[in-house]
Amino acid sequence: MPTHFQDPAGLLAHARGQAGVVSLAELRGYGFSTHAVSRRVASGTWSRIGNAIVIPAASAALPRTPASASDRQLAWAMQITFGPAAIVSGALAMRFAGWHLPTESCVVAMPRKPTATLGGVSVIRRPVTTVVRRPDGLRIAPAKEAFVDTLITEPAHSRHGLIDAALQQRLVTPESFRRWIEPRVGRGHKGAGILRGALARMSTGSRSEAEQRMSTLLARSRTGPWLPNHPVHDQRGRVIAEIDFADVVLRIAIEVDGRAHHSDRRAFERDRARQNDVMLQGWLVLRFTWEQITGDPAGVIATIHGAVRQRSAA
Repeated sequence: MPTHFQDPAGLLAHARGQAGVVSLAELRGYGFSTHAVSRRVASGTWSRIGNAIVIPAASAALPRTPASASDRQLAWAMQITFGPAAIVSGALAMRFAGWHLPTESCVVAMPRKPTATLGGVSVIRRPVTTVVRRPDGLRIAPAKEAFVDTLITEPAHSRHGLIDAALQQRLVTPESFRRWIEPRVGRGHKGAGILRGALARMSTGSRSEAEQRMSTLLARSRTGPWLPNHPVHDQRGRVIAEIDFADVVLRIAIEVDGRAHHSDRRAFERDRARQNDVMLQGWLVLRFTWEQITGDPAGVIATIHGAVRQRSAA
């Protein structure tokens, strides 16, 4: 309930639960008038993001979570600005779920036209049927829906890199993506054409553009046969890795690093551990980058021929 007396201690305690971000209505509830808020914003004590106010003193000692403090602050600002019908989507929602892709898109999804705007934030009007409700009160889109929302808002060149990164990190497959977009590619749906194009890009048999080009080079090398996306099992029969291209007779594994490969350190560490597991199973691992595949295809083929000769002789 609003009070005539300011309650800074109560405000700080409340704001800490929202990453230091509060609404004007919440500030009034703790006794801070519009004039008092404006005075603190003008002095730099507080700051404004859209219709939300950021109180730095309440965000100085936030607990560690998978999402960064700045991500949580922006998510709260978006939720407060666009209201209870909106959910946070785009790159923020994906990072909350542990998806680290090369995009910084800020997206909110809501069923009706918003009455507010926030610079740098795209609004997608669509039915909001699935929401991840976090313990702190944030309403977040599931990662798969956030990925689809992001594709709709990205320019074409960024969208291609995003698809390649998601495929290489094994976050999506053509089959799973088809299931995700089925409700959103009908007539009248925003971005339906973009999503159909994205599905066509995914459905060429390889998981990324770099892998598609590598497939062409392997055919030119006249070696193999090469099995795409080949699973490697440990002694207990568990899948420990999936090789981009495998010669199962010579036990040669070819791994492809696409244009958007390893967008964060965790992906890099995870991939190196996976490579070690494959090598311990007796595989020879060859890695090729996007630059090598596109800039020196003859060198790539020569390396493959050398590996085949070596393993055949052994």
